Amino acid sequence: MKKVSIITSIILILFNLNTSAQTGNNPEQKKPVIALLGIFHFAGTSDLISIKADDLSSPQRQNEITQLVNLLAEYKPTKIIVEYPYGNNGIDSLYQLYLKDSHVLSIHESQQIGFRLALKMGNKHIYPADHRMPLPFNELADYLKENGKMDQLENMIADLKKNILDVSQKAYDNLSLTDYLVLMNGDKFDSANKNVYLQYTNKMGDEKNTVGTNLVSKWWERNFRIMHNIDRIVEPGDRILVIFGQGHTAVLKDFYKSRDDITYEDIRDYLHTK
Repeated sequence: MKKVSIITSIILILFNLNTSAQTGNNPEQKKPVIALLGIFHFAGTSDLISIKADDLSSPQRQNEITQLVNLLAEYKPTKIIVEYPYGNNGIDSLYQLYLKDSHVLSIHESQQIGFRLALKMGNKHIYPADHRMPLPFNELADYLKENGKMDQLENMIADLKKNILDVSQKAYDNLSLTDYLVLMNGDKFDSANKNVYLQYTNKMGDEKNTVGTNLVSKWWERNFRIMHNIDRIVEPGDRILVIFGQGHTAVLKDFYKSRDDITYEDIRDYLHTK
């Protein structure tokens, strides 16, 4: 009994030490802060539902991008993480050229927003964190065709177009870029994006073929892997801004809001226009 008591005490001491470090009692470990900016892809996308963006290189839109960057600077990010494959230094190599005034920005949001903001903040690097992985879209389509259930997909697309895409397109056409992103990063858009998977896709399939659930699981797995990559970049005291497609940030927000080791901030708090 005495030996068991000693072992138990050691375990409790180790647990308490670990808990103290995680809860911020250790002054050397300042809890990092993270904010997520969900974005549409400036250069276009093959996503099932996406808005038609106008010319983002136009003087008006360029002014709006400048305004957005100035507002994001109020968040004071120490590191900016973008949707580019983790471990691939190509994006940072371009940023190094940009710092030397030897690179013309592409229309991609990682450069139009990420590079400009990083330069403004004096950040030395841009950090990629994406994890590319195949999703079983073809398997789902084949299943629906073979089982005469294509109407499920057609009904989903019709619903999304009417209730999400048309509303989103109208907002984009009539708002500044910043005001549109405030709307896009709200709870309504996040829920609508996740419900493509939760309300529609996950129901597709049958007892013998859970093809819809397989796709949903893979999408969440991809975002878990993205979070893992972000965790490898984050250091104590960092203020992280993640700029990713809104389909990712809608899921990643749920992850970070539940964590005790990171402070989550809503980026919309910094996007107030006059």
